[in-house]
Amino acid sequence: MKYYIVGIVLFAIFAVLALLVTSNNPQITKLDYSGFTAINNPHSKIINQLMVSLTKYGREAVWIATTALLFVFGGADGRRTATLLVISFIILIPLGTVLKDEIDRPRPTSVNPDNILVKETDPSFPSGHAVIVSGGAFVMLARFNKGKQIIPSLILLAEAFLVIYSRVYVGDHYPLDVVSGILVGTGLSAFVVGSSKYLNPVFSRLDSIRKK
Repeated sequence: MKYYIVGIVLFAIFAVLALLVTSNNPQITKLDYSGFTAINNPHSKIINQLMVSLTKYGREAVWIATTALLFVFGGADGRRTATLLVISFIILIPLGTVLKDEIDRPRPTSVNPDNILVKETDPSFPSGHAVIVSGGAFVMLARFNKGKQIIPSLILLAEAFLVIYSRVYVGDHYPLDVVSGILVGTGLSAFVVGSSKYLNPVFSRLDSIRKK
């Protein structure tokens, strides 16, 4: 039940945030633009390349590899966590796309045109990268949060934060785009984790296949 409550609260906050953004609330817009110009300030070739690499590979490459490694080498807990990650991603990818198309917020390419390191043209709100990596990080923390198990979860949480930060740094998103992505990704993953008890037949089937 607690995961459902978390999911409902986060989606409610997202709805309010989306309403404020689409209504072009002047205070919210000013705050968002100020945050963007503060973060989108490339100044070092090494950091620039790191941020570009994070934004290019920190979503698909890292989380596909994480899911595969958990399924193959993670034992029963790993397979169950990998299954929850796959379910979350399968739902989050189209959900993020639909929300982007409906809200249709332009990318911030004209705010600091000289500081754009990665340029994309699809709508900006919410950030698809933030949706995926925050959803994945939530599932990991929900499943691996005791003793030494929490170490890989914290590492992936840090990776998710860096990917999310990189999206604003490279000039592809406003801060509220990534905040909204965190709300969507975490909220949906909370529902998935909360529903894991209904997936016991799937988990049992996976365990029996591995034993064979």
